[in-house]
Amino acid sequence: MLMRLVSSFRWTARCSARNPTHTNHIDFAINSKSVEKLRDGVFQMTCVFCKQLVEESRIEHILPESLGGSDWACMSNGLVCATCNQYFGSKVESKALSSYPFLPFRLLLGIPTKHKKAPFMKAAIGTLRSSHLPGYLGLDPLSDSVEQGIFNNKITQVRIIAEPVEPLAVCRLLLKMGLELLAYNSDEAHLPRYDAARKFARSPHPNSRWWFLIACDFVSLFLRFKNGVSPSEWESGISLSIEDVGEGNVFHLKLLEMSLFVPLEQQIDAATNLRDFAPEWQVYEVVAGRSPGHPQQ
Repeated sequence: MLMRLVSSFRWTARCSARNPTHTNHIDFAINSKSVEKLRDGVFQMTCVFCKQLVEESRIEHILPESLGGSDWACMSNGLVCATCNQYFGSKVESKALSSYPFLPFRLLLGIPTKHKKAPFMKAAIGTLRSSHLPGYLGLDPLSDSVEQGIFNNKITQVRIIAEPVEPLAVCRLLLKMGLELLAYNSDEAHLPRYDAARKFARSPHPNSRWWFLIACDFVSLFLRFKNGVSPSEWESGISLSIEDVGEGNVFHLKLLEMSLFVPLEQQIDAATNLRDFAPEWQVYEVVAGRSPGHPQQ
C-alpha cells in the first residue's frame, strides 16, 4: 500500500526552530593535522577516542553511510582505530540511526543501512516503509480493519512522534561525529578539554550525564519531503561544523531544516550558551545506564 504525503500528514513536535546564527565556524573542507608518535622510527597516529596508537584503521565516515555519508564524509586513515570503529558501528550507530530524528530522514529518503537493509518504522496503524517515490510512503497495515479504514477514508493520518527512543545512542553518535570532525580539521581533538566528551561517547560511566539539542522548522521540512528530495538536494542540505559558544565548542549537524547540537566540553550549559544559535529548541538530557529521560524546554 502506498500513501501520498498530504497536508494532513504532520510530524508531532513541541517547537519549531529558526535558522541558527553562526559565529566561529570550522569548515569541513580544511585539511587534517594528525597527532603522531614516533615508534621504531615510524610515525603512527593516535586514535581520537581511546588515545592508543592506531595499529589498524578502517574507512571511517564522519557522517554515517546510513545518513548518506559517502566519500566526501570520510576521515583520513589513522585517526580512529579499528576497535573503536567497530564498536561505534555495532553499539552506537545502529541504535541511533533506528531512532528519531535520524530514522524519519532515512525512511523518507530511502537510505538503506551499510548492509543494504531498507529502513522501516513502526507506527500505530502498521509498518511504514520507504517507497522510493517522491511524496509517498509505503505502509504494511497492522490489520485488515486498518486497511479497510484507510480505503474508506476513516483513517486519514499517520503521525510520527518527534521524540528519540534511543536518546543516549543519539547523543553518543553526535559526540562521535563532533570529535571526528575536530580531529579531521586539527590536532585539538586530543586535548584534555575533550576527555569528558570522549569518555561519554566511547564508554560512559553509569549515571554520567550529557545533553543534546534538536531545533527544527517542521513545516518547511515537511513541504520539502512532500515535493520530494533528490540525493543532490539532501547532500547539499547537510553541513557539519564546530561552533564556539564562548564557554567552549559545540558540534552542529544540520540536516535540511533540522539542526542538532551537542557540547564537546562538559561545562557548556544549553540554556545560557545556545540561545543565539537556536532560539526555539528541545533539549534532551541523557543519563548513561538509565531508561530514556524526559526532554526539557
